[in-house]
Amino acid sequence: MHKITCLFTLLLAATAVGQMPQQMVNAERAKLLEGVKSVPKAGTPGPIGIWGNIAFPILSASSGRDGNEMAVAAAAAYGKGRIILFGQNAYLNGGAGGDSAKLLTNCLRWVGNKEKPRLLIKGVQQAGFFDQQGFKTEKLDGAIDKGALNDCDVLVLNAQNVTDPEEGAVLIDWIKNGGGLVAGMTGWAYSQTSGGKELATTHGVNQALLPAGIAFTDMSAFDQLPAFQARIELPRFMNASEAISAIKAQRTGGPALQPEETKQGTSAIQIALAAQPPGRSNLQTAVASAMGGNVVSAIPSQESPLTQEQHASARIQLGMETRMLRLTHTETIPAHPASAKFPGQPPADAPRVTQEVTIDPKIPGWASTGLYATAGETITVTIPAALAEKSYALRIGCHSDTLYHLDKWLRAPDITKSQPLSAPETKAASAFGGLIYIEVPGRTTETAPFTVTITGGVPAPLFILGKTTDEEWNSTIKKHTAPWAEFACDKVILSAPTDAARTVNNPTQLMEFWKKVVEAQDDIANQTAERKRPERIVADVQISAGYMHSGYPIMVPTSTSLEMITFNKLKFPGWGFYHELGHNHQRGDFTFDGTGEVTNNVLGMYCYEAVMGKDWLIGHPAISESARKEHIADIKKASNKWQEWKSNPFTALTTYIQLVQEFGWPSWRSYLYSFEDPSFGPPPSNDDEKRDQFLIRYSKITNKNLGPFFEAWGIPVSSSAKATVEKLEPWMPKGM
Repeated sequence: MHKITCLFTLLLAATAVGQMPQQMVNAERAKLLEGVKSVPKAGTPGPIGIWGNIAFPILSASSGRDGNEMAVAAAAAYGKGRIILFGQNAYLNGGAGGDSAKLLTNCLRWVGNKEKPRLLIKGVQQAGFFDQQGFKTEKLDGAIDKGALNDCDVLVLNAQNVTDPEEGAVLIDWIKNGGGLVAGMTGWAYSQTSGGKELATTHGVNQALLPAGIAFTDMSAFDQLPAFQARIELPRFMNASEAISAIKAQRTGGPALQPEETKQGTSAIQIALAAQPPGRSNLQTAVASAMGGNVVSAIPSQESPLTQEQHASARIQLGMETRMLRLTHTETIPAHPASAKFPGQPPADAPRVTQEVTIDPKIPGWASTGLYATAGETITVTIPAALAEKSYALRIGCHSDTLYHLDKWLRAPDITKSQPLSAPETKAASAFGGLIYIEVPGRTTETAPFTVTITGGVPAPLFILGKTTDEEWNSTIKKHTAPWAEFACDKVILSAPTDAARTVNNPTQLMEFWKKVVEAQDDIANQTAERKRPERIVADVQISAGYMHSGYPIMVPTSTSLEMITFNKLKFPGWGFYHELGHNHQRGDFTFDGTGEVTNNVLGMYCYEAVMGKDWLIGHPAISESARKEHIADIKKASNKWQEWKSNPFTALTTYIQLVQEFGWPSWRSYLYSFEDPSFGPPPSNDDEKRDQFLIRYSKITNKNLGPFFEAWGIPVSSSAKATVEKLEPWMPKGM
């Protein structure tokens, strides 16, 4: 690390009236990236919002969705001090692999403005790294206060649970007077770790950082990215303020922006806006000024989508509106014009009712109520006084995917909201409306069911297996006029447009089928005891990634709504649904590099066998007999078999198909159950061990030496793993 110079002091003067010049940004970034080539992605990180005059990205990559770059690490100066934020707290101890330790060391020296700054460590696991690097460290177990900070140069902070505004005020004042901060948190997970709170409105430390023009966001990104490459040159307009200035200059006759610059700039603005609390941001004012105040609310739709290239200003305007509307917790909010298009509104004369709903606190997640909130109308929720401020929340809307990062919007990018139930009575309104839920926290200590009273909702079609009869559904329930409906059982809940739901005449048969599907995957994956809540599958006009994606909820396009809710002798929900449920059942023990889109399909194929009694190889054309022969031919002629195998999911899937064809589904079941069997030894801790144990466990289960089989497919395993099973009889399928 070269000697710290006074260059940064010069930067403060040079940028007093504008953005930090790019050559100076590159010079500072070069210091931070000295000796760094690549840093692996740790966990599921999120992007950092950047908009300060002296704020810039350190590590970035394309989101993988639209090509725009997002920063997983960023730096800023504030007053006499410096700040570095990581979008994942796993980067705070140097243990993320690659050059992460070197990067962290550089960051500590940069923010501390000296070779060996004194460190104060709070909330960081395995903090022994700092001692190994020769830093003088102290651990902070209590609150952040002036006394603790006065004896250090740099605070290394896991900010996930440090939310007190008073601590934030102390921290930013210390930074302003010369302190250095290296902090990390997983912003998108804050809602989970805080019991449903919003990052932009309740995280006091994050709010305290806003004057520096850098902050954590509640977004996630970098889905398929294995690592971040260190680059001194990064794209223009990753700083939102710089992008705003360029957009404003273009509007007033300045230089025209290239399409890719506009896309990158609007992306940076959306990311920065994700950190802003409602109504208290200079950035929001700057954005409005840049657009000239002439942009009206746009209404995206399937017929008239809003694209990054053609509607940049309208998208920024709508993005600001939706972010602020989601964070605004008042009982009166006007309906947004886009709400009529999606998710839709009940008829004006639909009855608004008062209804009691029983909530079982032993089932975490979204509890369906069978009610719908009309956009712009007040909903009143009354809960037992003892449960106020116990992390229960009112949710309006099931379409929780956010679309800010997408190049095309078919609906408004953010249309649901969650509001804590912090008093016995809560009044709330949504600008977009949606199905009403009570969110039950995962760590509640309550066990007895309780009653919630909801006033102002419109009845929505809701079928509950074992509680609702087909006759009740067909005679009354499916005639409810809310635009969205649900079918529920204890294993899965389906959300579909009411128009589609009304085509179902046999909901009992439908949900008995879906119950068996989830139970089958639970059973084969040894996860029956893990299930605490039903899966959810929600149809949406546009989702955040892919054709469908896994999660809570699993998201599917509305074009598949009828497929999702149709089951009879001739038709049943297809491959994609079982594929995404399989993702939710994947575990790291049996999923290694190259099998993220494979082991879930093995679980999905089992549904054809166990639930439908069908040929389990009919689900997808890429696993037909002829397709499998092509996969085998491809691997035989590949110069790098392992690369071919792990880069083509259906080629890899053929390997698993051959195992199940020869040894039956009980072998796969025994393999997945073996990770709970101590006789097989401890579970694997890395990819090399996962492949080795795949060979060893499956060989022992089948009483066959699968080493030659793995070698034929190019799956790398260690010599010791091969030696463990070499005394068993070798096995190889025909055609290999």
